[in-house]
Amino acid sequence: MRSAVLVATAAALLAPSAAQAAPCETTALLGTYKFGRADVIAAGGLAAGVWNAARVRSGFAGDDLIITFVPRTERYASERQVYTAIYSEVSDPLAECQQVGADGVARQVWMSFRCRTGVAPNYTLLVR
Repeated sequence: MRSAVLVATAAALLAPSAAQAAPCETTALLGTYKFGRADVIAAGGLAAGVWNAARVRSGFAGDDLIITFVPRTERYASERQVYTAIYSEVSDPLAECQQVGADGVARQVWMSFRCRTGVAPNYTLLVR
């Protein structure tokens, strides 16, 4: 009898519950970016499918990007292009790309990122 209770208790503790089985959607601040840049990043993330909704709130230090997403526990099967920081629109496109990428990893929007450049000094954020 005692061993049956222990087995049942262990099974209940180790079996994944509904909350553990599938992460639920959450809304959080991704980061604060220069004025006007959060709108560009928000649109790119929606188009890439890395978040389901986004809104921008202007503050004193810049624009806050608030997103609704399902936290990732595994990498995407293939890279997704989120957006491109264009050198004629951003003073330091590499720094912005790296900041957005790191913010996404920190909040589990994606598991990893890289910033790819081409002929012009633009940087495209690719995530997995």
